[in-house]
Amino acid sequence: FLHQQYPVVFEKLEDTVLNNRGLLLKWKGRNETALPVILYAHLDVVPIEETTKAEWKHQPFSGEVADDYIWGRGALDDKGSLISIFEAVDKLAKKGFVPERTVYLAFGSDEEVGGSRGAASIAEYFRQQKQRFEFYMDEGGMVSQGIVPNINRPVALIGTAEKGYVTLELSVNLPGGHSSRPARETAMDVMVSAVKKLHDNPDKRKISPAVDEFLDFVGPEMRSPFNAVFANRWLFKPLILNEYEKSAEGFALLRTTNVTTVFNAGIKENVIPTLVEAKVNYRILTGETVAQVVEKAGITIGDNRVKIKVGEIYEPSRNSPSTTYGFQLIQQTCAEVFPDAIVTPFLMLGSTDSKHFQDMTENTYRYFPCRFDKELLGTIHGINERIGVKDYMETIAFYETLLTKLK
Repeated sequence: FLHQQYPVVFEKLEDTVLNNRGLLLKWKGRNETALPVILYAHLDVVPIEETTKAEWKHQPFSGEVADDYIWGRGALDDKGSLISIFEAVDKLAKKGFVPERTVYLAFGSDEEVGGSRGAASIAEYFRQQKQRFEFYMDEGGMVSQGIVPNINRPVALIGTAEKGYVTLELSVNLPGGHSSRPARETAMDVMVSAVKKLHDNPDKRKISPAVDEFLDFVGPEMRSPFNAVFANRWLFKPLILNEYEKSAEGFALLRTTNVTTVFNAGIKENVIPTLVEAKVNYRILTGETVAQVVEKAGITIGDNRVKIKVGEIYEPSRNSPSTTYGFQLIQQTCAEVFPDAIVTPFLMLGSTDSKHFQDMTENTYRYFPCRFDKELLGTIHGINERIGVKDYMETIAFYETLLTKLK
């Protein structure tokens, strides 16, 4: 589809396919001594829950344009960014534009399951070439509307760090049997108790470097009296944290979180299950480690009948500075395309493919330049995912402007 839709892009840029599906395009710049940059997006999407199909206003994989939106799974995560990049590059390439420095367009194929084939193979390709980058830009924060408390203006959230990721796979294996003769405590009872202990004992809250910078940037823009409160965080810190904890997003910004996402047990209503399994997903705050998460989980559960297996591990990222050329270029581009928005660093709650490129640049920024409100944000991995046509045009304009401003 991409070759058919954007023949000029593939004619002007050098393309390489890695591990069968990872796509890498090189747009050679005028100044080959300057460090290149990467614009990244992922090709894959999550499936839909078949039980929700009737709730979609338009077929979930149709890409239908209706009611001023483009509808379908992936419209926001992450094909809105992917196709916007192609549209911007196609438009510029047709004009004969050549970027000042080399630009790599990188597109992984399996971000939704960790990126171990797509992004990892692209990253390894660069690693073998000992390639370094001025900055890397991936999906992430957005131009939020009505999401940041006590601010009336849109806020462009540039992810300068992201939380770590690990899933703890819990299992309990105890004698089962007939449901008419239950033991005082079954495997199910033990597991339910374990996951409830994890839920009921959240981590202590703390302010990470990315959140601290976020408060520096947005504090002065808040309406009175909140601007005065944020200007004196040393005095009003408990009040600020209490305010942010009221929302799910604010709660997650301030601590390592856990949530039980999978529960497997039982085959029939009159059979007590012998084996009960659960998966608890953690998103780890900057400054903490997976090892600390595993240790705390074991202590909190306090029951050696619950076995803990550690799944795929991604430690929290480092914090990228907001004083660099890359951040300032994104900031300046936002000022032109989204002149009504405040631009700020931000801590990404989700996980992106940027984790595979951490050793190639100090400057990693996670930002999808598109306007979101709470309703649209809730459609990502959910029902009726869609991108506004007008918002999509702004996203294309952002990438086009950023590429032309690149020095």
